[in-house]
Order: sequence, then C-alpha cells, then structure tokens
Amino acid sequence: MAAPSVLSKCRGMLLHRPFPRYLQRKVLRHLWASCSCGTSAAAGPRSTPESAPDIFRTAEESPANHGMQHIGQYYTIPRKDVKTILPVGSSTRWEQMIDPFQEAAIMVRQPAVEIINYLKQANYEHPPVRYVLYGTRGSGKTMTLCHIIHYCHSQGWLIVHVPCANSWNVKGRFDYIDSVRHEGMYDQPAFSSEWLKHFRARNEHFLKELQASEDYVWSRRETTEKGQPLLAIVDQGVARPKNASDAIGVILKELQLQSQRGAFKMLFAVKGVNGFFAEKTIVRKPGGYVIPVTEMTMVQHFKKMLLGKWINGAIVTSVDQHLFRPRRPDFKPLHLLQKEGFEAMDPFVPVFVDNYTDKEFESCVALYKEKKWIQNEAAFTNDGMLQLRFLTEKNPAALCRVCAPL
Repeated sequence: MAAPSVLSKCRGMLLHRPFPRYLQRKVLRHLWASCSCGTSAAAGPRSTPESAPDIFRTAEESPANHGMQHIGQYYTIPRKDVKTILPVGSSTRWEQMIDPFQEAAIMVRQPAVEIINYLKQANYEHPPVRYVLYGTRGSGKTMTLCHIIHYCHSQGWLIVHVPCANSWNVKGRFDYIDSVRHEGMYDQPAFSSEWLKHFRARNEHFLKELQASEDYVWSRRETTEKGQPLLAIVDQGVARPKNASDAIGVILKELQLQSQRGAFKMLFAVKGVNGFFAEKTIVRKPGGYVIPVTEMTMVQHFKKMLLGKWINGAIVTSVDQHLFRPRRPDFKPLHLLQKEGFEAMDPFVPVFVDNYTDKEFESCVALYKEKKWIQNEAAFTNDGMLQLRFLTEKNPAALCRVCAPL
C-alpha cells in the first residue's frame, strides 16, 4: 500500500482544482508502483463489471421509467439528440467526454429519481415548486440536473435552461452596454444572444405555435406585432444583439402569461442559481466602477421567473461554489444563496447530492475501463480500487481527474 502520509497530504489537493501537476504525477507513480509491487495472488485482479455489462448499464433509455432499481447504472442519450436535449454549456466536463467515449452516458442516481417522482405527482394548477440541488464540488449536481431536463424534454415540456448563472458574473469582462430601455442598468449582448440561440434550438416547435399577446417596438423600423409567433421575438434578439436582453425579458414574460392557459408545461432549470444573488460581477467600467449583479438586466429577467408567479411547471435549480466570488467553503444553500437569495427561493425543497456510493463508484470505474479511460491494470486490483476510493473520496469529478493520466 502507498504510504498513508503521502496520500493523506495529497488527497485534498486532488479534490480541488487546480493542484500542481508535478505532485499529481508523483502521487500516481507512488500509487501504482506500490500496487504493482504489492499485488500477488492474494490480491489478484478484481473482478470487474466488464464481463457483466448489465451491472453498470441499463437498457431503459427513457428517464420516465427510471426507478430505484436503475440507480448506479448508465443509460445512453442518442448522440444526434444531445444538442437538442442538452445544448452546449450544460456540463463542460461531460461534453468533453462525449467524443472520446463515443456516447453520451448519464448515470441514474437517487436525487434525480427522487425529483422525477415528485414531478410525476405534482399538482400543476398551483404555482411551481422550487427544488434546490446542493452538495460538495464535483458531486454530480449538474448531471442530476441534466437527467431531470432530459425527463422533462421526453415528456414534451418547454425548457427554460440557464447553463450556469455564476459564469455570467465572472466571465465576459467586456460584454456590457448601457441599457436603452432600463435607465441605470446594463445589457450583456453576447451572453443574451447566445442564450437565445440555444433556447430556440431546444424549443422551436413551441415558439412557432405560441403568439405574442401585444405589440413590441424594437426601433422605429422594427416591431413585433400582436399575434406573431414568439419565434419572431427570439429571431429579433439573435439578429440584433443589442436587443437580446430585452428579447429575453419579453419571452419570459410571455411564457409566464401563457402558462395560465395550460397549453404546455414548463421547466425552469438553473445551474448555480446563487449567481443571481451574488454581489458584484467582473465587469469594470472605465473609472473603476465595478458593475453589481443587481444592475444586469438579464439577471433581473430570470430572477422574476424564480418568483413563481405562473403555473403548469416546476423550478429545479442547483447551488455551487464553482466560479463563485467571493469563495465560500460551505456548500449548503443558506451560505451560498445568502439572505436575499434564501428569502427569494423560500419555500423550496432541498435535495442533497452526495458523492458516489460503492455501487456507483464501481459502475463509473467499469465504464472508464470499457472506454479505455483507465488503461493501467493496477487500478483494478483490490489495492488499486481501495486507493482510488481514498484519493477521491468517491467524488465523481475527482475520480475523473485522477483517472485521466492512468
């Protein structure tokens, strides 16, 4: 076995990015050298799920049919449907793995099954129930949210998805202009137009059917008249980025209004919802003025959706520490949402997303072996599996990073 003192010193660093590459190489050389030397007949190769693929895979590809019996198993989304179901930005690490793995696989986990069961039993004549996923960094909150989004998509829901609210605050340093229609506010044309493109790709059939309830004037020459499809409003925001933030506000207003008619069900999904309640952005104007989050029009439009003044839908969000400034060590909703966010979201249903269970951990390792993500056979011995557990604490993100160079 590798010396506990070395592994204990490095385990925490492996769990949090960034960590020194030289230290990663040193730990892994020490780890696998000890495994190779220490493995004998008594600690022979561990039996892996490769000979029994049903252990870590399920043939049930419909999220609506996933239950407790499927927990810890992977199901596959057809690659041709990924860009429609989960547009770019849903989960960067997962998206990067699709091409090397040649498939889009999602593990069925207990938090997703729990919320899906809630959605099946909810009364949609009342305002939407708010769900908040929380857990340590890398525990799988984003993939749980993706699983829920896939379920709602399969049931024909309209999806309003914010891929990462935190990223709007700490990226796009120069993406701001003075808002024409909201004095003292700022628009983010690049982020807004990009969001509208993804929204259109996912919900185009809804946008063609739903109609504007009133006239909207964009300029002296451009107007969206009452009765035109909402797709015209989205196209206006995409074609004219300076109008994109206002187009988002109009679309969200129309969707909330038309949800009362019961023509569709709507999911409002937000990753890192605590980003809506952060204090400042990274945007600094000439003269040194740092623009606060409360002065961003796009953020204010989405915060109105969180109020839940609409029906026939659900609000599923997550809170996380990724890209959150200032950094906060506690992962619980109260600490990340802070007072304003907690009061705005209250009441909500908190759902904890823990690290992998033993079964989920073994399923993940089995998938990595099948896809040749792990090529060092020492990883599949008893000692290797134990040390992977120790190094990563069965954290999904840490397991992916630690196994990458093996």
